[in-house]
Amino acid sequence: GERAMELFLRPAGRRDAAALAAIYNSTPGFLAHQLGRERVDEAFLLSELEEMAGAGFASFLITQGEGGPAVAAADVRGGEEAYLSLLILHRSAQGRGMGRRCAALLEDHLRAGGSRRVRIDVVDDHPGNPLPFWRRLGYEGSERVALTWGEKTSSALVLRKEL
Repeated sequence: GERAMELFLRPAGRRDAAALAAIYNSTPGFLAHQLGRERVDEAFLLSELEEMAGAGFASFLITQGEGGPAVAAADVRGGEEAYLSLLILHRSAQGRGMGRRCAALLEDHLRAGGSRRVRIDVVDDHPGNPLPFWRRLGYEGSERVALTWGEKTSSALVLRKEL
């Protein structure tokens, strides 16, 4: 088969608002469940970038090949226990092992930055939610939290993985 193209992690900035919007808007079901709306615009994403930076998060794009098309976006805060706030794949990149590769890339990045474990909060109150995906990658936990994003508050499971 085709050789899997190498994935690259690069910081996302204001100039990436259109690429971010394309990724977010390719997954209307995810947005509806997580955010309470099916589409976002560049203005929303610019304010999201500022809000995440203000809270100490780094926003990233994951591209296929260096300088290639963006296939995923992520928000992450380092530290001994890193916090992966968001990993969202473009719909066209889903279902081919790409999510697993993106997660591994982020874990490598965090490990290199000195993180010892990573925390994620998984909204699991809807069909087709990503909980089984994260469990397969070795994330474990049973603590529940209420997570608010945009206008929507959801029940989420807190999962952690040692790096």
